[in-house]
Amino acid sequence: MGKIIKYEWRKQRTSRLIILFGLLGAFILFAFGVIRENSTSLGVSAMIMIFGAFLVLFYTGIESLIIFNRDLRTKQSHMLWMLPKSVYEILGGKFLAAILQMLFVFVSFVLTACLCFLIIFLKSSATVEQLFKFAQTLTNSFLQLNIDWKFFVSFITLLFLSWTSVIMVGFLSIIISRTLFLKSKFSGLFSIILFFIITYLIEQGYSLISNTFGYSGFTFRFLDLAYYAIVCVALFLASGILADKKLSV
Repeated sequence: MGKIIKYEWRKQRTSRLIILFGLLGAFILFAFGVIRENSTSLGVSAMIMIFGAFLVLFYTGIESLIIFNRDLRTKQSHMLWMLPKSVYEILGGKFLAAILQMLFVFVSFVLTACLCFLIIFLKSSATVEQLFKFAQTLTNSFLQLNIDWKFFVSFITLLFLSWTSVIMVGFLSIIISRTLFLKSKFSGLFSIILFFIITYLIEQGYSLISNTFGYSGFTFRFLDLAYYAIVCVALFLASGILADKKLSV
């Protein structure tokens, strides 16, 4: 699976470079604003990084679907399905590559935000010792806050599972459209329609469970996680079964 992930990882190398160069440009603009005390540069760079983070995270997930659809449409990666490997291993590699791509972008923006904070702190003529003391004080204050960590962790996990299910719905929709409607020039349109239909059915199932078990208490949050985890597994298995029959030999 490692080689498959590496193979898929290379396909989005150009996007990663564009994102990194754009992020570097925003960081340089921010540093210039801090050093020269230019509020315009600070505001523009901060807005670019904040809105860019949401936009880029969304795009990197969608890009993996675009690449997958292009590969099946042009049969560019047709030989990949002929390898003596399990279809689930191939799909798993593609899914993990998409997740790692989004994780890479997320970490890049977080590290850039930390560097921006560091520049502001150093501009205030603080010493390194004061920097570490401030970081320690900030951490201690944060940890002492009355935070519901179970809710926080479950919420983050729910966001991850729900976004993963969206990506998996996209993969399944593309596989269906590019196998059952291979010769049709409307395959791309079919995949989009299927995406919304499957997503609608999943959300209807979510609403049914929510109305049945209520909206309060940790039990509901646990059912949320369980529901989307089951959905992700079901989508993965369905994609594997269809790919095994239609794409592999």
